[in-house]
Amino acid sequence: MKAWKYESDMRKTACPGLSHESTWMNSVQLDIFPNKLVELFWKSKVPGSSAPECLMAGAIQSTENMGRDVVEAEKLFEKGLELLDEGRIDLLKPVTSSIFKSLREATIISDHPYHSYMRPLDWQSISVDFPDDNTTLKTNLYDRILGGWLGQIAGASMGTKFEGYTGEMLEKSFGTQLGYYVGTPDTYNDDITYEIAFLQALKENDILTSEKISFKWLELIPFGWSAEYIALENLKAGIFPPQSGEFNNPFQEWIGAQMRCMVHGLLRPGRPKEAAYLAYLDSRISHSGNGLYGGVHSAVMTSLAFLHNDVRDLVKESTKYVPRDTEFEHVLNDIINECERNNTWRNVKSSIEKRFEKYNWIHVYPNLCCVITSLWYGEGDFDKTMYIVSSLGYDVDCNAGEIGTILGVMKGADGLPNRWIAPLGNILQTYVKGFENIEITNLARLTVDLVAKAETLF
Repeated sequence: MKAWKYESDMRKTACPGLSHESTWMNSVQLDIFPNKLVELFWKSKVPGSSAPECLMAGAIQSTENMGRDVVEAEKLFEKGLELLDEGRIDLLKPVTSSIFKSLREATIISDHPYHSYMRPLDWQSISVDFPDDNTTLKTNLYDRILGGWLGQIAGASMGTKFEGYTGEMLEKSFGTQLGYYVGTPDTYNDDITYEIAFLQALKENDILTSEKISFKWLELIPFGWSAEYIALENLKAGIFPPQSGEFNNPFQEWIGAQMRCMVHGLLRPGRPKEAAYLAYLDSRISHSGNGLYGGVHSAVMTSLAFLHNDVRDLVKESTKYVPRDTEFEHVLNDIINECERNNTWRNVKSSIEKRFEKYNWIHVYPNLCCVITSLWYGEGDFDKTMYIVSSLGYDVDCNAGEIGTILGVMKGADGLPNRWIAPLGNILQTYVKGFENIEITNLARLTVDLVAKAETLF
């Protein structure tokens, strides 16, 4: 249909009248930049743990981590903090927007270490050195995929009460309670919402693209945070992948892709390169560069869990599936070397905290290190691994969800400790439209059904 004709016909048939009431107030209530949202950017509490958070500080911090000059943004930040303290939220709005503009235009610091690494963004360049897949698994998939989902949901449900705090404060506050559920498990979690959206995109499409996955985000997901918030805003404006993950997005190297790409490994069991490709399609909606590689690596480790019984062998094998000469590869190899050199995870914990002091607690690097350290020293024991990942701090729910998936796949549902599984009651609660209450066994069956569908993509 021609747009001009539609508009013309609509206007020609419209009848004026004096009885029509003004609807301006209905429009005003939409509030294009709500005060509450602005306040959340500057001072909020993590939903599950009530840890303090300042998204604007994280935006500046992360842009500096990517080797850019943030002096102007820091000046605006100081002004914004003053306005926040004074409760002048209307004046804080233009300051918030100006910070995003400043970060987008921040000049590159040419001699910053960040720029000494490669940063490939297209699939061919990312995967050029990845080994080809040569294993096809057809048996016992349901038990292992169910184990992956149960492990993920259990780990995330535990970790959501701990995320955003330092390991030291967590151990001081929770003592022997750390590493298990505190109170009744709460399965609400933003990580899994994107996995459900991916499953629906795969179910409805014979040819899968990043853009088609992003359509399911727009359809199903009501709100996101940090990188996903920016991506959803970009998508809403018609800015699609990969630009949706790059444009105006200072959070593009945070953990958001790594936290949600286990599903791709479940869909390609024992086929890590194919799992990596699915994760690539998904990750680039909201992330770029090292943040994207985090999603790829998460999918790879989940897929490899179908092939390995030893977590340390799995971790070492995963290094073959990260793009060469990237900072992500450098961090991954360094943390493995740290684990090999130290007899205790506590020494590695100190090293992580020192190295990433200037990084946000949601950045992909320190959390990657927490995942590797927990797997390495947990040695396949679910309880021990969950205690370590909790004691390391940072983004505990995301990290525990990832290692829970990996261990769940390795052990199968029947091999997971019942004390972790029974409290879940086989129910996953989400805020995804149409998926508010899901039986975890049904989620596993859907995933198994889609394994064959995913195979047709390659």
